[in-house]
Amino acid sequence: MDLYDQNLIPRIIFSIITIALTIGPTIADFNKTHATHPDWTGHARFHVVWQVLGFYPIMILNLIVLWIKIPDFYYPYQLFFWLFWYVGFVGSFIITLLSMPIFKGTLSDPGGRTPFKYTFGKKLRLLPGKNKHLPFKINEEVKTYKVDENLHNLILPTIVVIITSFYFIVL
Repeated sequence: MDLYDQNLIPRIIFSIITIALTIGPTIADFNKTHATHPDWTGHARFHVVWQVLGFYPIMILNLIVLWIKIPDFYYPYQLFFWLFWYVGFVGSFIITLLSMPIFKGTLSDPGGRTPFKYTFGKKLRLLPGKNKHLPFKINEEVKTYKVDENLHNLILPTIVVIITSFYFIVL
């Protein structure tokens, strides 16, 4: 069995994540909270639509990279290419998040999507709804943090990518 065949499970997992990270923003952003938000300027609407539509060619390229077997090519390099894209995707979000004070950005607008609330120091509750409880305290205190829906939605795929990469690529 060659490396291409041995990496079937990572290809399936990475394909699902690629498709979800394309379809998810389409569903989340083409509605009254973003692309047709009545308080957004036309230029801001243009950029959100452009951004979301730009995910589709990247998705197609990622699926080609994951599923096309290139003769005489060391297959893990194709997985590394996908991982480079994923780190860039998540990294650009984190950079934007950290640089919001420069351009006076916000994670939501009035009439926009409701953030998730993570409360640390209460009995574990992760499902359902937007209120999540984790059993450990921060600085010995119960604390609640609002978490942007985008950040919340990147947590699980990132954990899956790390575990998949470690288990199938590193080992």
